[in-house]
Amino acid sequence: MDNPFLSIITPTYNRGHLLNNCYESLCRQTDKDFQWIIVDDGSKDDTRNVVATFDTDDFEIIYVPKENGGKHTALNAAHPYIRGKYVLILDSDDYLTDTAVEQTRRGWEVWADEGQVAIVTFLKGAAVDDPNCTGPVAGTPVDILRYRRNAIHSTDCCEVIRAELFLQYPFPVFPGERFVAECALWNRVAKTHKCVYINEVIYICEYLEGGLTDSGRAMRIRNPRGGMFISDLRMGKNNYLTQRLKYGLLYCCYGFFADLTPGQILAGTENKSIAALCMMPGCTMHRLWKNKYLYSKEK
Repeated sequence: MDNPFLSIITPTYNRGHLLNNCYESLCRQTDKDFQWIIVDDGSKDDTRNVVATFDTDDFEIIYVPKENGGKHTALNAAHPYIRGKYVLILDSDDYLTDTAVEQTRRGWEVWADEGQVAIVTFLKGAAVDDPNCTGPVAGTPVDILRYRRNAIHSTDCCEVIRAELFLQYPFPVFPGERFVAECALWNRVAKTHKCVYINEVIYICEYLEGGLTDSGRAMRIRNPRGGMFISDLRMGKNNYLTQRLKYGLLYCCYGFFADLTPGQILAGTENKSIAALCMMPGCTMHRLWKNKYLYSKEK
């Protein structure tokens, strides 16, 4: 079997009743040179049975069951099955437009031989004519970290990344924690590569109550090591000073939520000067957030 152009990965947890929307959107693709990898992150519903009803010869479907560990661990579990040149993450409560794979191919045809470009980024939206944001002028490679964090636009886009880079940077897993944001991948790639934006909606979002988008700050402070990891990446010298200070503050704050001492917090980063400067305000933020996001939830 020839390797496909694209690997589409869908991590899912108790979303069996929604997976058919994903499946039908993939069946409608005008370009079916892709594989669909469904990673079931320990669902308790009928997800396995739903996937068993999917029957098509147009594209490969791979079902990967695993113990529940969070979306980032589900994405890691897809690694052995990826055969495409590029990777697109499709959440189980969303779906693709009918020409999404075709548009992705056209976008990457321009940049396939440009090694500096790691990601071609399309838009998400409520509809094709209702995008979440607008990117920079198409055809201009931009710094992934600086643009995503500092331009006035949503960072919730549809990234299509080179498969070798997706595989090079598995998501970190911290004992007892169940969430690490997808930017753990984009921010590491940002150290050596750029991305290109194409202002076309290919991904339709339907945010649900209980989904990751609704989880907010409380979820992040309950997974503080993951928060420290992301913040440390953004404290690096390839970011603007104002952003480095902002994430130094968050890094220290999350470190206190992880029950670390100031010495342990400093030891965990190469950006020690920023972390030291932010230690006391980070401690203050920790006390404020502990009352707001933890104690208030327990009452």
